Amino acid sequence: MKIVILLLIIFYSFTSQAHKFEADNMIVNHPWMKVFNMNGAGYFKIKNIGKTDIELLEVVSESVNNIEMHTIIMEEGISKMRPIKGGVIIKVGESIEFKPMGYHLMFFEINEKLLEGELMNTHFRFKNSKDLIVKFKVESNKSSHNHEH
Repeated sequence: MKIVILLLIIFYSFTSQAHKFEADNMIVNHPWMKVFNMNGAGYFKIKNIGKTDIELLEVVSESVNNIEMHTIIMEEGISKMRPIKGGVIIKVGESIEFKPMGYHLMFFEINEKLLEGELMNTHFRFKNSKDLIVKFKVESNKSSHNHEH
C-alpha cells in the first residue's frame, strides 16, 4: 500500500507541473522559464499536428521589453548564443524543443517581479497560423544558463 501511495505522489507531482497550450495545428508543451536579474530564458516543446508546415516568427509579451529566439553554436570549442533571424519552421508531424544549450527564448527587461510558480503570458506569432497565447511558468530563479552574448 505504501508503494502505491508513493507512486501516486510521484505521478501527481510530475503531472501537476506539466501544462500545454493547443491550437488546431499545434501543441506547445511545458513552457517554463528561468528568471535572473530581470531577464530570463524560456523553454518549451512545440509539435506540428496540422497538415501544413508552421513558422514561428516571434514571441511577444506585455511583461517583457524584448524577446528574442536564440540558438547555441560552437566556435573554437566555445558555445555561443546567437539570435535566430526569420523565425523557426516546424514541419508537419515534427517537433522542435527549445531547451538549455539549444534553441531557447531570451526575455530581456522583464517589467514585473516573477516568483517561483507564477505564470507569464506571451503571444506566439506565426507566419501562416493564428497567434497562440502561451503562459510560461517560472520554475527556477537560480540561473545555470550561462552563455556568451
